[in-house]
Amino acid sequence: MTTTTGSTALAATVEERLGDPYDTTNPNGFRAILAAREAGQPPAGEPFSAVGMNGAERGEVDPESLMHALRAGYRRSPTLTRSCGGAQWGSGAVTAGAAAVGTLDSGLRMTLRHLRARRLYGAAAIDIPQLRAELAGAYADLLLCDTLTTLAVRNTDAFPARPDAHDRMVRILVPRVLQGAMDRLSLAMGSRFYIREGEHPAFQLLLSEMQSALFAADGRPGRPPNPADAAAPLSGMTAADLTTAPAVTALCDPELLAAAPGHALITRAALITPGRGTPRPSQVALERLYAELDRRCDTGHSLDLAERPLPDRP
Repeated sequence: MTTTTGSTALAATVEERLGDPYDTTNPNGFRAILAAREAGQPPAGEPFSAVGMNGAERGEVDPESLMHALRAGYRRSPTLTRSCGGAQWGSGAVTAGAAAVGTLDSGLRMTLRHLRARRLYGAAAIDIPQLRAELAGAYADLLLCDTLTTLAVRNTDAFPARPDAHDRMVRILVPRVLQGAMDRLSLAMGSRFYIREGEHPAFQLLLSEMQSALFAADGRPGRPPNPADAAAPLSGMTAADLTTAPAVTALCDPELLAAAPGHALITRAALITPGRGTPRPSQVALERLYAELDRRCDTGHSLDLAERPLPDRP
């Protein structure tokens, strides 16, 4: 489905030492992080800054390896990861956007697990086509953001004929796409989203922390950019410009990227009124995306281009 990205050895070290985030006995897991947050204390587990990140702040880790390591942290807690050293490349907005792909990874897993367990109208909620399509769309958004940020980390300009367009997409479009995907997943969680049981509290924590991390990094603590201001740098671009760019298609199948609801945010009208005039993705693409999401969650692999192994239980 995708082309493998660069080194993930550092991320593997981070994952191994932090362990399964869904393990209720793991001092670095979601339950422990939530308990510590509610008590106003740091988690009892190993500090994120000590987890395989030696040398990152001194520039001894290449940017792509660092990106994957930060995603390993962000899929557990963006706030804890940001508070442990601040290693980054480029602008804070680029780093936060690339790392927050890991947060959306967790959001997708939690939503899938919830819908598999929930019963609606006498059947598993995950069997409802509209909910599967919602998950597939959010996964396409993840791939879109991963593709754009991976290219940025590699210093590959996806749009050489449009000066600064790629950088502005990563700084402006990617945070909105990631946040929009998490917001839609929160709706898919249903009326139980605000119940403080199961994995819902962890989802709520990730949703809040990701928004703070994304928009604080660009000087807007907890707030997305003004829609009209955000539209201007992308004026004249279309979704096709994005999904057919050679550098983009070299990393990810354009049919899958075309299914991402987030690419509609490229146009001024969509930035102001998300969803208006958005073309419907092909059913084939949605089915491919859901099948891949299902497979990776069951086999314990990350949802990004790297498809690296994870310690998560099924």
